[in-house]
Amino acid sequence: MKERLLKFLTYLEIGQTKFEEKTGLSRGLINKIKGNISLDTLQKITDNYPELNENWLRTGEGEMIKQINQNNVNGDNIHGHNVSVGKTQADKLIDLLKTKDEQISKSQEQIDRLIGIIEKFGNL
Repeated sequence: MKERLLKFLTYLEIGQTKFEEKTGLSRGLINKIKGNISLDTLQKITDNYPELNENWLRTGEGEMIKQINQNNVNGDNIHGHNVSVGKTQADKLIDLLKTKDEQISKSQEQIDRLIGIIEKFGNL
């Protein structure tokens, strides 16, 4: 199980300490894993990482990440197979960039209008 957890951390691109902090596990717990983990520990992990296939973590069978059916996408959340995953940080950042681009575009239009007005007054 320890190897599968480490593989999941590699997938997440985070270190053990960050993972342990986010899940509320004691520091260094992953290094101490010899066999299986307690149900409480498993619950903390799956509560914080609902995309993780619990069966894969316990047994090594199936896929590491739960498959999500695109038909179950609804607004900011994705629902499917007993998993509800919020938008990823990347998706949120993309949305933020789009909003900022729209604001910049509107500001540029206002600047262009003001320049036009100033130029008219300069020609009087």
